[in-house]
Amino acid sequence: MQSKIARLLFFLLVFLIILQIFAKPATPVNPLDEVLLSSKSSISIGKEVIITIENRSAEALVIPSACPKNPLLVENYVNGEWVKKEATLSDPTLCNDLKDVTIQPKAKSLLSFKDWNKDLFGELGKYRVSYKTLLAGKEKTYVSEFEVTPPTFLQNLWNAALFRPILNTLFFLIATVPGHNLGVAILLLTILIKLILLIPNQKALKSQRALQIVQPQLDALKIKYKDNPQLLASETMKIWKDHKVNPMGSCLPMLIQFPILIALFYVVKGGLSVDPQLLYGYLKAFDPKSVGTMFLWMDLTKIPTIIVPIAIGLFQFAQIRLSFAKASPAPQSQAAMMNKMMQFVLPVMIGVFSASVPAAVGLYWGVSTLFAIGQQVVVNRSK
Repeated sequence: MQSKIARLLFFLLVFLIILQIFAKPATPVNPLDEVLLSSKSSISIGKEVIITIENRSAEALVIPSACPKNPLLVENYVNGEWVKKEATLSDPTLCNDLKDVTIQPKAKSLLSFKDWNKDLFGELGKYRVSYKTLLAGKEKTYVSEFEVTPPTFLQNLWNAALFRPILNTLFFLIATVPGHNLGVAILLLTILIKLILLIPNQKALKSQRALQIVQPQLDALKIKYKDNPQLLASETMKIWKDHKVNPMGSCLPMLIQFPILIALFYVVKGGLSVDPQLLYGYLKAFDPKSVGTMFLWMDLTKIPTIIVPIAIGLFQFAQIRLSFAKASPAPQSQAAMMNKMMQFVLPVMIGVFSASVPAAVGLYWGVSTLFAIGQQVVVNRSK
């Protein structure tokens, strides 16, 4: 069972590393300001610009919607002076969901420029976003400055190896299926990925099953050699070798799911509005506005209803339960306690995660888990 703990910690570590790679320090702000505008100090070109507005005053703030024009004042530093930049949405219907935002005292709000991002921040350089308001009868202006920079080596690697292939495969499927339906395309993408990983996943599940079979012997070793860690490690390795058990054998196939999830999240998070330069060949001419985002009762670009996270959590519970179906560790052993924790805590964590991301990500994870349940049933029935 140590392999499961190691695998879980390994996944968390990799996920944190990925977040750290793409995260940038925030712009320094004046803590005495009544209103704070902050953002990442450095934003890679093409990335969504998001400004955090914190209201430290005693009055409510109103951020007016200027749609179809961009919100707030945006300026670019050119030839030693600040030059105003403006952008107007070509599709006015996008304004239907954009209203004035009221920020109550001691509260925060996020303001995204995603719909205007390419036109406003499509060039390298220094930018600032300004918010002008009346406080205590006086007009005041608050500013956040940041720099749009070239992508780093790791970001280029991420785009070339994972993001662009997944993005283009998804768009190819969308362009191919009738009605250009996003949900059907995600179902096909999930099945395609699971078929590619079928053999590695099958080996991983068999390795996991073999580890469960020898778990009682490993538990007995921990008791027998509790005062001799070196001999415990040696005997453990011997059992793994005799039974051809690879404790980390199931890491790689599962690890691949994380970057796929992250890539899919960023594709859908932008409302399928992507830079055509990221697309291959004829897909550059594909119009994202033709994509049907409704699947069953859900808009896949929106946060799902509570039904979806609950269903995904139940699928995850069933998959974990099946993976422990023939495991029989001692009731008070570390393995038994870890089994219980994974059976109940992990599905809740997955369910909460699914409730905080677009429904398209949850759809991928749910279908992928159902596929994994089928694989687990096959492995459990094998000798």
